[in-house]
Amino acid sequence: MFLLSGFIAPAPMQAAQLGRTLKAPLPQRGAALIPETATIPSGCFFMGSPKTEQGRTDNETLHRLCVKSFKLAKNEVTVEEFQKFIDATGHVTDAERNVEEKGCWSYDHTVGQHWSWWGWANWKSPVKDLAPKPDYPVGCVSFQDVQAYIAWLNKTSGQQYRLPTEAEWEYAARAGTVSARYWGNNPDIACRNANVADRKQIKTLAWAQLHQCDDGRFFYGVTGALLPNQWGLHDMLGNVWEWTCSRYEEHYSGFEEACLKGRADFDDLLVVRGGGWNADAPRVRAAYRNWSTAWARQANLGFRLVRER
Repeated sequence: MFLLSGFIAPAPMQAAQLGRTLKAPLPQRGAALIPETATIPSGCFFMGSPKTEQGRTDNETLHRLCVKSFKLAKNEVTVEEFQKFIDATGHVTDAERNVEEKGCWSYDHTVGQHWSWWGWANWKSPVKDLAPKPDYPVGCVSFQDVQAYIAWLNKTSGQQYRLPTEAEWEYAARAGTVSARYWGNNPDIACRNANVADRKQIKTLAWAQLHQCDDGRFFYGVTGALLPNQWGLHDMLGNVWEWTCSRYEEHYSGFEEACLKGRADFDDLLVVRGGGWNADAPRVRAAYRNWSTAWARQANLGFRLVRER
């Protein structure tokens, strides 16, 4: 199951369907766009949230962790970067192949039930009547699609990339702060820092607590257009949720510090973090935890990368 903002968990699929595997990428035919990274310093922090934090959920147990220095992409992977991968490999995404469900869980403004699995929705057409710009973050990509992208990027660049662990993600998002968000505790000043559910969306998003500001966009925003956090990272909150490599568990016991070992099964639960363009104030917090099955894809779910070498 997965429970991202504004979404309903899909019904489990038949066991026989879970045996389908991702097609092997074709030989490389183009150069990758190398992500610009920021060096995240080593340090210790309190992961999770205090019981007094507004919007807190029970799975955010406060605990102290230490993180080694690593390099994290300053921006989410863009449509242009993903297009390079598609052009070079001929990869067909899970949304395009209708794996487990048709298309992508997405938003259609022309019907009464806006959110559903729509067969027309994929990374090239993530929401109805929206042509994604090259510098928008890519959406509608499954964990399996992301792993295929990373394998190609590693081979093409000669470098080594992966998704961040959940602990690395929260440590980087906080950037040394202890407040609910890297700009402070007030959600209503979010719009200079994050693309989130705001006053413009009040008639279509039935959240109890929208951000009382206007970020100038309804769906995706250009990556890097808003203010970064103190470590130079853009859109760590808002724009799109981001895959991590960590298995989700309701109560922390160490999985947050490691990547899932081996290939993910279709129904494995992976942690996703950061909130998307339709996320309300309680979900746009550094400590907020969400999850998705490895096969699922959604219009407001993308990724950014760690460079290991």
